[in-house]
Amino acid sequence: MAEPTANTPDPPTAATAEDRRLYVPDHERYRVRIMTGAERSYCYQRTPGQDYYHLIVPGEIYLDGGEEKLCLNCALRRGVTTIDRLFWQKRSL
Repeated sequence: MAEPTANTPDPPTAATAEDRRLYVPDHERYRVRIMTGAERSYCYQRTPGQDYYHLIVPGEIYLDGGEEKLCLNCALRRGVTTIDRLFWQKRSL
């Protein structure tokens, strides 16, 4: 294991660790991907206050819905992903 440096944060402990899981309620429509290669690909959604589409960079995790690619921030803002672990209990049948 690498030694921590001044630039690396301390590893979280059980008491301080945040739950950083994301859930995709409509998991049949979207696939999780990691951007690889040098191809240019842009997020389908614009960030509020910006008049351009932002780049999905190599190594970035994003959602692929066919013609629609969403970075995780935009997917969360748009409601495609959620941090609510119990989302499935709140769905209407």
